[in-house]
Amino acid sequence: MMTINVNWDLESIFAGGSDSVELTDFLEQLSADFKAAEQAPLPPTLTNDTTAAWVDAIQTVYDLGERLQHAHSFIGCLSSQNVKDEKARQLEGRTGALSAQLGMLWTHLSANMAAQDDAAWEKLLTEPELAPVEFHLHEQRAQSREQMAAEKEALVTELATDGYHGWSRLYNFMAGDKQVEFDGKQMSLGQLQGQFMDSPNRTVRQQAFDLFEQAWGELAQTSAMALNHMAGFRLTWYKHRNWESFLKEPLEANRLTADTLFTMWDVIDRKSDKLLDYFAAKAKLFEIDELAWFDTWAPVGAVTREFTYDQAADFVVDNIGSINPSIAEFCRYAVDNRWVEAEDRPGKRAGAYCTRLPLKKEPRIFMTYNGSFNGMLTLAHELGHGYHGWVMRDLPIGAQRYTMSVAETASTLNELAVKDAALKVAADDQEKLSILGTSLNDATSFLMNIRARFEFEKSFYEKRREGQLSVQELSELMVSAQKLAYKDGLAQYHPLFWAS
Repeated sequence: MMTINVNWDLESIFAGGSDSVELTDFLEQLSADFKAAEQAPLPPTLTNDTTAAWVDAIQTVYDLGERLQHAHSFIGCLSSQNVKDEKARQLEGRTGALSAQLGMLWTHLSANMAAQDDAAWEKLLTEPELAPVEFHLHEQRAQSREQMAAEKEALVTELATDGYHGWSRLYNFMAGDKQVEFDGKQMSLGQLQGQFMDSPNRTVRQQAFDLFEQAWGELAQTSAMALNHMAGFRLTWYKHRNWESFLKEPLEANRLTADTLFTMWDVIDRKSDKLLDYFAAKAKLFEIDELAWFDTWAPVGAVTREFTYDQAADFVVDNIGSINPSIAEFCRYAVDNRWVEAEDRPGKRAGAYCTRLPLKKEPRIFMTYNGSFNGMLTLAHELGHGYHGWVMRDLPIGAQRYTMSVAETASTLNELAVKDAALKVAADDQEKLSILGTSLNDATSFLMNIRARFEFEKSFYEKRREGQLSVQELSELMVSAQKLAYKDGLAQYHPLFWAS
């Protein structure tokens, strides 16, 4: 049997990695086309005679965005697989600058769209080239009417490259570059995190968590600077737009109302006490009085099996196929064609994600597979994200935009299918207990962990309006949010969770 390659294929996109001549040529042409688009006049007042000019202008911006996404996704893959790839970081800065230019093009074009007669606008959207992206264009036009003048918006977008996004890149590099020694091995923070999340040994979890906190404590001042400046940038921008709520932009991006969001959290607040019974049962199994933060993900039961990457991929494909053969076919194709980077090695960034390469009509999935059942679930989850992009690959780029709530559907379905199948073939009661524990851990993540993040960010942005927050203040806000979300049900919390 052929072994599945744990490394993704990037050579078929641009050969040569960050030194790719093909990539250099691609970016040179893209930069030239951006410059030409910036110098081109905006389409004139919308009439029957100017319809073609409008269609061409809109299609030009979409085309630039699609090509930029392709390059940006590829370069993101390079920096994820090797956080020490300095050339990739430089290229990220270049695509970041082009992203700012794209934002400026959309800003000016959207303001021009907003200035047109409503009837003429509606007629324009019946054009065959624009009808498939009507929804997105309506959103762009409506949002423009709630922003600053186009010139100011464009300036802020340009400044964000070295401001807002620059702080983000600094943080990502810092987090990815940090190495620690644990159990005689050099590890990234992402690998260390896996130790306190997945280890069945409480001593290992405690030691890994303490080292994780220590490592982030060494990075806390810089992390606080990055977070404070990123939030300050956004709040200043919102102030000049006359936006009162810092939730306005994320709500609109997710097509949610504040009433819907807070009703959801209210229901969760009233019902999540039920999970405290799980905490009590889990603490009893661990022979401790109360769980600590690092126990909340810990496996229960006595699962000794590890799954090779091949076994994990086969299990995911086989069991998703019983629910949706189309998703399973995609998953098989993705792993066989090396669209997944799964190797467990130092030098990779933490976490997992799926990105799209629109010109290739392919996704790429990044993760670090460690042989655990949770690792198998991560693979299933990210393949679910990939499936969303796969089924939309032939749509215009402007019709491929969907909210996070939609984006998590196939991924969550994949996880549920894998857990359900694993429960049915569990080797013994201890393995069944472990799988049930994983499901309850997921419930804890959805209903408590995510809520803690939300409550922290809400309180942080409220206080950030008054000035910058210190590391201690950020940590205090974090613990308060965790106590609220976890119903004060833990013996120890994660003060530096905001940094990690």
